[in-house]
Amino acid sequence: MLVYEYVNNGNLEQWLHGAMCQHGILTWEARMKVILGTAKALAYLHEAIEPKVVHRDIKSSNILIDNEFNAKVSDFGLAKLLGSGESHITTRVMGTFGYVAPEYANSGLLNEKSDIYSFGVLLLEAITGRDPVDYARPVNEVNLVEWLKMMVGTSKAEEVVDPGLEVKPTTRVLKHTLLAALRCVDPDADKRPKMSQVVRMLEADEYPIHEARRNRKSRTASMEIEAMKEITGQTDPENMSRDPEGHISETTHA
Repeated sequence: MLVYEYVNNGNLEQWLHGAMCQHGILTWEARMKVILGTAKALAYLHEAIEPKVVHRDIKSSNILIDNEFNAKVSDFGLAKLLGSGESHITTRVMGTFGYVAPEYANSGLLNEKSDIYSFGVLLLEAITGRDPVDYARPVNEVNLVEWLKMMVGTSKAEEVVDPGLEVKPTTRVLKHTLLAALRCVDPDADKRPKMSQVVRMLEADEYPIHEARRNRKSRTASMEIEAMKEITGQTDPENMSRDPEGHISETTHA
C-alpha cells in the first residue's frame, strides 16, 4: 500500500489549461518554482538513488501543486528501474502523446534521457501556456516543440511567452530558460543534460545580476541566442524543415 501526502491545489495542467485558471493566471515566478521543484525531484530519481527510477510519464497533469506552489511528482504507475550497469532497457512504448522522447517512441529503448525530454516539453508548456499537441492550431503550430524551434530559429523567441502573463520574464531570463528547455528536447539523447545540470541552469535565474556582471550578462545573452539557433538547426526560414522525429504519432494518448 502506498500512502501519499494530500495535495489540494490542483496540478500544473489545471493551472495552465483547466479548472484552476478560475483562480487567476499562474505567474512566471510560480511556474518556475513548480518547474524547478520538478527538476529537483527528477534529479533525485535519476542520480541520487540506486537503482535509478525512470518515471516514463512526466507531464503537466502528473505535477501536483501544494498551497505554497511546491511541486509533487505523482503517478509512478509506468515507472521503471534502471540499474547502474544498464545503459537502457527495452520496453513497450508507454507515455503521453506529445511528451514522449522520439528515440524511445521509435525503438522502445528507455533510460533517464526519456524523462529529460519529457521535462523539456513540460518546461516549454509552462513558458508558452500551450498544450504539447494542439490540433486546433495552424498546422505548423500543432506540435509545441517544432513550433518553438521554428520561432527561435527565426528570431521570434520573445513572442513565445504565454500572452496571458501580466508580468513577463526579462529577455535574458526567457532566453536562458528557453535554452535549458531546448537542450532537454534535443533529438540526440546523448546531448541532453543531466537533470542536476538542468537544476543549476534554472537556479541561475533566481538571483539578481550584480552591477559588475552587466557586460557579461549582455555577452551571455548573445551566446545563448546563438546556442539556441544551433540546437534548433535553424538560422532562417529557408533552412527550416520538419523534424520527422518531432511529432510522434505511434505513442499512446492521454
